[in-house]
Amino acid sequence: MRRIFMILATAAMIVSCGGGNSPKVNHEEGAIDSVRNQEPVPVIQPENGVMQTMGKVVAERYADLAFETALPIEQVLVKNGQHVRRGQVLATLDQFKLRNAIVQKERAVEQAQLQIEQAHLKMQDVIIAQGYDPDKAAQIPSNVMHNADMKSGYALSKSQLATAKTQLEAARHDLQSGVLTAPFDGVVANVSVQAHQLAEAGKTVCRVIATGDMAVEFRVMEADLSKYKTGTCVSVIPIADKNIHYDASVSEINPVVDQQGAVTIRARLSKAADLFDGMNVEVILKSEK
Repeated sequence: MRRIFMILATAAMIVSCGGGNSPKVNHEEGAIDSVRNQEPVPVIQPENGVMQTMGKVVAERYADLAFETALPIEQVLVKNGQHVRRGQVLATLDQFKLRNAIVQKERAVEQAQLQIEQAHLKMQDVIIAQGYDPDKAAQIPSNVMHNADMKSGYALSKSQLATAKTQLEAARHDLQSGVLTAPFDGVVANVSVQAHQLAEAGKTVCRVIATGDMAVEFRVMEADLSKYKTGTCVSVIPIADKNIHYDASVSEINPVVDQQGAVTIRARLSKAADLFDGMNVEVILKSEK
């Protein structure tokens, strides 16, 4: 009977150990599966020594343009795909309202200047009443000058004039920012508004992409990284037209290895007049033998 009890206890210990290990095994298998489910790095190494991978065209220089004021849009003068020159007008806000705001602020400045002149005369009267000469400011005690400023309203008038001038400068800035111009030569993309809509402050109206500054981004395995030094030349073929080849040279290597053991590389295109931001391309490197 004692022998039977020992056999049963041993079996229970075996089952218990097996059950204790099962969560760890499942966890490890889950981790492996999560890595396997990731998209593999598309690198091919045929027998002829040519290395090929997929990449995307990226714009190295672009500008998202937006209005700073919420006003009706008066004009949208460009469309997607249109080539523009630096300084070319792309869209405008309601110019009448912007110019009218400047006129009102200019009048406010004029009124503030008149008020400060009147307050200055009153301040002189207060100083004279205290027995001092307003033209000899150095001989006037500071407390007398302070009281004269406060009683005449001269100090307040100076503050009001400064505020009016600040508001005038802001109105002039709004007029200037109410006209969107191209910051450099390029092509227009992502036009999101049309005339007579109400502009949202800070919302992108369109993007200007400098077509002369394009690159291609692609990934290579860590083991193949030594083949892609800065300055290495690669051939770029658009998926949209495989009869066209572009030359590019490696300009950046991101010093990070991702979970798939791949490194992201950027190659600057020498000519990319017909390529769009986000285009899929093949990147080919012929290995040295």
